Amino acid sequence: MLPIHRVLTPVDFTDTSIGIIPFAQEIAARYGAELILLHVESDRELGKFRRDPLHEFNVRRVLYDGDPADVIVGFVKSKKVDLIVMPTHGYGQFRRFLVGSVTAKILHDLECPVLTGVHVPQPPPVKIAELHDVLCAIDLGSESSEVLKWASRLAADFRLPLDLVHAVPAFSPGQSLALSNDWRAEVANLAGQGLERAASAAGLVAAGAYVEEGDPAKTVCTLANKLRSGVLVIGRGPRDRMGGRLTTHSYSIIRQSPCPVLSI
Repeated sequence: MLPIHRVLTPVDFTDTSIGIIPFAQEIAARYGAELILLHVESDRELGKFRRDPLHEFNVRRVLYDGDPADVIVGFVKSKKVDLIVMPTHGYGQFRRFLVGSVTAKILHDLECPVLTGVHVPQPPPVKIAELHDVLCAIDLGSESSEVLKWASRLAADFRLPLDLVHAVPAFSPGQSLALSNDWRAEVANLAGQGLERAASAAGLVAAGAYVEEGDPAKTVCTLANKLRSGVLVIGRGPRDRMGGRLTTHSYSIIRQSPCPVLSI
C-alpha cells in the first residue's frame, strides 16, 4: 500500500474545485487517510461545504487568509501532507495558455505527489470518481524508479491494469532522410529494452508497454486518450538549480492530458 495518510484538497467553491473532490474522496477512502479541505479566504461557507457527502470521512476543514500558493506550500511542508488533489484551472485573460498560477507554483515548489484534474475550459461534472487503467510515462532517467513505484503500487492498491509508455523524440526531417528504417527500428528496440529493464527492476508486470516516436507530451497524451486511461502517472523531474522541479514536458502533459495526472 502507498503511504498515504493525509490528502490535501484546496477548494475555492467553484465547479472546477468541486469536480476534483470525488477523486480525493476515493483515494482517502482506499487508504483510510485524513482528508483536509483547505480554503484560502475569509469565507464562512467552508464549514458547510459538502458536509453531508463527507460525513463518513475523517475530514478536517481549514481556513486561511493570505496568498493561496504560499499558504498551501507552507501548510504542506508543516503538516506532512502525503498527497495533494487539486484542479489545474487559473483565472484571468491567460487561463487558456497557462496551468493556474497556484497549481503551477505548487507543482514547481513541492516534492509532494500531486493529482491534478483535467485541464479543459468546462470540465464535466464528476459525482463518483472511477479510477481505472493506470498509464505510467517514464523517460528512463534517474527519477523513473520512483515514478514506477508509485504507479505500480497505485495500480495494485486499486486492482487496476498498468500500462507503460516511453516517448522517443521525433527526428527532424533532415535526420529522417539520413537515417535508415533499420536504424530507427534499432532506436525503438533499445528504448523498448530500457522500458523492460525499468519494469523488471521495479518488480512489476505491465499489461502493455509502448515506445512511441514524437513530441513527448503530445505522444503520451494521445496514447492516454487511445487507451482511455483513467489516471496518468508522470515524474516532475529532479530539482533544478533554482529549487524547482516542474519540467517542460511535465507541464505540457498536465495541460494536455485527457485524464487526471498524478505527478511524482
